[in-house]
Order: sequence, then structure tokens, then C-alpha cells
Amino acid sequence: MALAEWASIRTRRQQLLASTEAMQSLDSSLTDLQRSELALYRQAVRDVPQDSGDPYKVEWPELPYFLK
Repeated sequence: MALAEWASIRTRRQQLLASTEAMQSLDSSLTDLQRSELALYRQAVRDVPQDSGDPYKVEWPELPYFLK
């Protein structure tokens, strides 16, 4: 059961990363500060599986304010 939950978490992680992928380009309209905040958010998303030993207690990082 936990293996299926981890697979679901990895899928969500990939979806969150994909949804912000295009914003990383230098020709996006983000400011340098926003680009930095986006990089921190994406790193936190990538770290999610390593941050929790329990797939039922995963805490996802909050989207940066400018993406809400």
C-alpha cells in the first residue's frame, strides 16, 4: 500500500515541477526575486520524497505568492 502512495507522491511532484518549468526561462516576465523564489520552491518540491519517512504525512511546499 505504501508503495502505491509513494508512486502517487512522485507523480504529483513531477506535475508540480512541470507546471513551473517554463517560468524558469530567462525570457519569462519574472523578476530576479521571483525567479529566485521559484527556484527555492522547485527545490523544496524536489526534496519532498526525502523529507518524510511516512507517505501519509508529506507536507507540500506552498506556492510562491505570485503563482497563486
